[in-house]
Amino acid sequence: MQTILVANPKGGSGKTTLVTNVAGWLAGKRQRVALQDLDPQRSSAEWLVRRPALFPRIVAVDPQAKSRDLKEDRVDWLVVDTPAGLRGDDLRDAVRRADVMLVPLTPSAFDMAATQHFLAAIHDFKAVRKGTLALGIVAMRVDARTRSAADLDAFLEDFDFPIVGHLRDTQVYIHCARDGASVFDLPRSRGEHDWEQWKPLARWIARQAEPKKD
Repeated sequence: MQTILVANPKGGSGKTTLVTNVAGWLAGKRQRVALQDLDPQRSSAEWLVRRPALFPRIVAVDPQAKSRDLKEDRVDWLVVDTPAGLRGDDLRDAVRRADVMLVPLTPSAFDMAATQHFLAAIHDFKAVRKGTLALGIVAMRVDARTRSAADLDAFLEDFDFPIVGHLRDTQVYIHCARDGASVFDLPRSRGEHDWEQWKPLARWIARQAEPKKD
């Protein structure tokens, strides 16, 4: 089983959007996917409740579930949504359990400052320092026509961590959240543009963490 941790202590950074769509992409690839929502707001868990039964299956996991329980259930991928304000020992423990970590970041001065502090804080974590954890930054809600998008790209140039995806600012993600869907559940006429944007991120995840079969 591979664990993908989505984390950024700044609220509103796009964690749940990233979690639900990563899980939807993996499920669409016929992988056995579980989603664990550690956020008290339970947005990812509620999205999963709304998810139509005809869509590729994603299993809800109790926040207290242990890795051994998921291995017994033959889960290929565990996608973890984390709460805002995740720090200290809780953050260190979550990082220790992960194979891949995605850090969503929106193009605002507040988010960039908070993420800068966050990345500096985890830089000395053993898994990050030794490179055993694959960590990638995902730019969220990007409008390439705006000055803020250019500011975000300039900001990201200062980090050692790779920028593995740029996802556009679109109502499509809002509609998917409402309907329990991911962009990969949409018909081609509605989803193709976003599928193209996801290709670099999807390829990066596939390279970093191949699913392990029992």
